[in-house]
Amino acid sequence: MSRNGPEIETSMVVATLGRSHELSALLRSLAAGKRRDFEVIIVDQNADDRLVPVLAGFDGLMSILHLRTDRKGVCRARNLGAAQARGQWLMFPDDDCWYPQDFLARMDALRKDHPADFYSGRATNALGETIMGDFAMEAKPIEHATVWTTLIEWMLVVKRSDFAAAGGFDVAIGPGSGTQWGAYEIQDLVLRLLSAGRKGWYDPAFTGHHPQDRSDQTTPAAVARMRLYSTGLGYVMRKHGYGFGDYLPRLLRPLAGVVVYAFAGKPGMARRSWNIFAGRWVGWRTAPTSISPHGAPVSRSGL
Repeated sequence: MSRNGPEIETSMVVATLGRSHELSALLRSLAAGKRRDFEVIIVDQNADDRLVPVLAGFDGLMSILHLRTDRKGVCRARNLGAAQARGQWLMFPDDDCWYPQDFLARMDALRKDHPADFYSGRATNALGETIMGDFAMEAKPIEHATVWTTLIEWMLVVKRSDFAAAGGFDVAIGPGSGTQWGAYEIQDLVLRLLSAGRKGWYDPAFTGHHPQDRSDQTTPAAVARMRLYSTGLGYVMRKHGYGFGDYLPRLLRPLAGVVVYAFAGKPGMARRSWNIFAGRWVGWRTAPTSISPHGAPVSRSGL
């Protein structure tokens, strides 16, 4: 794929595994815009050539770099792609998300109105409805207390130099990491950026789109996945020095869910809530370090 064209402002690193045609929605959305000062770096973790015909359909429409790797893990793939990036700014789109046609213009306006080192926006479905979490509905700085309601990986825009200085994504966290800490890699990264003195801004009007998951959340596979995600929350919060008092409500909430769903005759949801609690507790217990105000790991003891 050609990387020739205008000077690159934004590099979009897409880690992908097990998908093919889903990637077309992202590429179509980018091709629909007038801008070409971006590049797409596809980090392909598939063992076959399923993406070759998909990417060939967009050859000449934008700058695309197709990287192949046999190393699994979404954060490993993102870091690999970021190391090849040319843009001043980095993004990490999901392989099945897509963006509004004027997305890059919105990004420019955001940077002009609110100078910062990184930005994030709100995840929405095709109708513009909030999905994939509880997002703040007012624009605000991204800070230690607000990282839980202002971030999602595929809406992050970060200076490439700051991403590199922070060490990129922690490969021990996130899907495919091979550890029990299956999510919250974006909060981990941003908390390290904040510890280094970088500034972030969130705007709920800055949106992207993603398919909405309407599948049964009580299947064994879905419950196991939620437990992995929950373990990541506990790990990241303790790693970054949140006190147990800050964490306790996140333990009590799913416990309350167990009781409520059990009395409501919903054993599947009760089991799901129990696994959220168990994952969060294990994550907290297994976090070996926290990050000092200067960014250096320090030992933790206690709960």
